[in-house]
Amino acid sequence: MAHLLLLDVPLALNLLAEILCFADREFYRDFWNAESIQYFWKTWNIPVHRWALRHIFMPMMRNGYSKKSAIVVVFFVSAFFHEYLVSVPLHMFRLWAYYGMMAQIPLSFVTDHVVKGGRAGNIVVWLSLILGQPMCILMYVHDWYLIHYA
Repeated sequence: MAHLLLLDVPLALNLLAEILCFADREFYRDFWNAESIQYFWKTWNIPVHRWALRHIFMPMMRNGYSKKSAIVVVFFVSAFFHEYLVSVPLHMFRLWAYYGMMAQIPLSFVTDHVVKGGRAGNIVVWLSLILGQPMCILMYVHDWYLIHYA
């Protein structure tokens, strides 16, 4: 059960807030209505978004880096931690989670500038959630099987 809560951080935070009677429970916003990848990542996990904004994005902006550079670094750090959280328990380093997170950068460009949000943008966001994450998990399952049973 604990490993499922780690995979769904907002669920775990809501459960903990309920148990501790914590009043401020804004752990996510309306991510299901996201018309762009950027909006999805800003609303999916508010505590992580605020941490990345406070400790990575804003310091880079204050030091004269461009907005695009700061966004790429935030996604790089996020991709590193996603890969770390998958690779360590599985004892295999494959970079599938890293690639999945870094693929969000060009996908963000597509939802912002090609389909320009709206219903089509929401469909692209949901397709990335429905197809992208399971594809990464299947790649880890495939590699795990090859390592242990092939």
